[in-house]
Amino acid sequence: MPTILLVRHGETDWNRSGQIMGERPVPLNQAGEIQAKQLAALLKNRPVHALYSSPVARTRQTADILAATLNVAVQTDRGLTEIGVGQWEGRFWKDLTDDIIRLNFYDNPSDARPPGGETLREVQARAVAAVERARADAALDAGPLVFVSHADVVRAILAHYLRFDLQRVRQLRIDHASLPALRFEEGTVDLLYLNYPPNLNLLWPVT
Repeated sequence: MPTILLVRHGETDWNRSGQIMGERPVPLNQAGEIQAKQLAALLKNRPVHALYSSPVARTRQTADILAATLNVAVQTDRGLTEIGVGQWEGRFWKDLTDDIIRLNFYDNPSDARPPGGETLREVQARAVAAVERARADAALDAGPLVFVSHADVVRAILAHYLRFDLQRVRQLRIDHASLPALRFEEGTVDLLYLNYPPNLNLLWPVT
């Protein structure tokens, strides 16, 4: 069965400011474009079978950069889109520090719902369905499938296949343009990478 590569989009200015993007068409910033190009260079000349993307601007921009190097078309799937944040969109995370829904978002992923938005459990269901559709369309001996999405969506997919509790999934660090990878083989799923390539500055901060 094909290996799947899960890519978080590159950085945006709103990521830096802590503003909640939701599905707003916020583009990659210069750092985000560089991150996507570096990832594309890492994957260059690798036999990718198919490339799927959330339709949100920052993910599609990241996917387009990958596609140009990998010489593969981008297919969009709304199952990979950002978690619906409803009335939180456009606000700053710091303003929700004491919000009971924000506090419960990972402790109670089945029920904690932003006003007008989605629960993390609902996101997991639609995202896994998108992955399964792609796996069903691929031959058993196909090359890797690449999915460009968002941090919480990637975490939810990993939690499903690795049988992690969604209540603990926030502990999985997913950096911009990082590359978690799963290998499916004879009824088992192996985690090949989590936050690759590694950000060594997390271990040895630049002073």
